[in-house]
Amino acid sequence: MERKSRLSSATKLAARREAFRLWFEFLRLARSSNDSRVKAALARSREFYEPWGDVSSVKFNDWWTSHGQIFEERVSVRRLDSGELPADPSSLVIEVPLTMAPTKLLKAVKILIEQASEEYLRQSIKRKNKTIATASFRLTEGAEPKLVAIREMLTVYRDVFLAHPKLRGQALLEAVHRHYESRKQKKWQKIPLPLMADKGDVMRVITAQRNLRRYLTNAEQVLLNVAGGSFPGEYGYREK
Repeated sequence: MERKSRLSSATKLAARREAFRLWFEFLRLARSSNDSRVKAALARSREFYEPWGDVSSVKFNDWWTSHGQIFEERVSVRRLDSGELPADPSSLVIEVPLTMAPTKLLKAVKILIEQASEEYLRQSIKRKNKTIATASFRLTEGAEPKLVAIREMLTVYRDVFLAHPKLRGQALLEAVHRHYESRKQKKWQKIPLPLMADKGDVMRVITAQRNLRRYLTNAEQVLLNVAGGSFPGEYGYREK
């Protein structure tokens, strides 16, 4: 498949670019993991990830320039060839006689589209359906609103826990605080609320340590999910 140098301004993605950056970072992490479960999952998903290429030695922005098109929605407004079926089963197929004046055609088509859209919306509400992504690689349904929590899981797990594997308990929590506070950009210095604790508040410290363990457990589960070909997949503790 031909690679594009960049996505066009008209490109529609199945989710925000940040979601795919996180997926990319978790996959990089998975491929460097020594966990036997992660290795086994990667072996099973090898063919699935072939279009991604080598993510271990490239920065995301460079990789996105050459691979971002694999996340584009495949469905678009287009002319169908004779006998060709629509790619999206929800598409409206109409007959447009070119012998009619363009202005009359546009008016008639507009009415048909409005009527069909209203009917589709009514049926979607009854089924409680959401928009279905048609890209080759798409997030687990309903994952988009939780990207902030997933980003913090990645930060805590990759940048602190794996960097300081001997730290546990309060020492690890303090290392997490130092990591956030030492970031160059102020907007990234804010410690996640579930991990904040005043040393003088014993109960708050205990709660923060418990939340930290949950962050790590969830990060490991997302890592395993990604190794198996899904992002973020199901994991136990969800940030509200």
